[in-house]
Amino acid sequence: MKSQLFGLDVSLNKRHMSKEYEDFTKLSDRELVQRLVATPVDEKLHSFFFKKKCKSFLNYISKNIYHCESENQLWGELYEFLSKGDWAVVRKWDNRNGATLYSYLACCATNYFINKKVADRKAQEMLFTQSEQNVYEQFSQFADEEEEEALPIMEAYNMLCDRDRTILRLLVIEEQSALDAAPEIWKYIKSSRSFSEMEPKRVQCTISMAKHRAQLSLLNNLKQMIKLKYQ
Repeated sequence: MKSQLFGLDVSLNKRHMSKEYEDFTKLSDRELVQRLVATPVDEKLHSFFFKKKCKSFLNYISKNIYHCESENQLWGELYEFLSKGDWAVVRKWDNRNGATLYSYLACCATNYFINKKVADRKAQEMLFTQSEQNVYEQFSQFADEEEEEALPIMEAYNMLCDRDRTILRLLVIEEQSALDAAPEIWKYIKSSRSFSEMEPKRVQCTISMAKHRAQLSLLNNLKQMIKLKYQ
């Protein structure tokens, strides 16, 4: 009985939503564009547009191209893209080659999220590169504190866990590339997918993160050892 009532409630909600948006479904593409970019903002129309009109291609994008934590985040990303420059992307639609507004927006949104995914990865990789440079600067700082004495790097290295020692041995000491070292390093990566199932850039990015964490652990060990020495 409970499940039947729940099912009835869901059905009624869907009917209510369909009725709520009924007037908008009768709009032509051109009318929809005109009302979408108009001011003041028609909140109800925007809700229909993002939650109903764009739902199918947003679901595809979320599953296959650009992962978001929630539907609201995905809608927000799309809104930011389409509304930029006084809805410039939407205003450019003019039914060229017989393309519907939906087809046009699906194509624009797909390209946008593909480019955004690439840009996010590049920014992330740049962050790791900058972080590694900071690590080396800290090494120099420790060397100055040691007054030209050799840093106890091997002692600090031996204090690391197996994962961090393996990562630093392969990537720093042996100077292997991330992809060459991936088969051995991936044993320590918490992932349900093997490295061979993932894009090379994603593998490199994941291993760069692991390398950065291992370097920070090594630095922390060095820092603690130096503090103890001078206490």
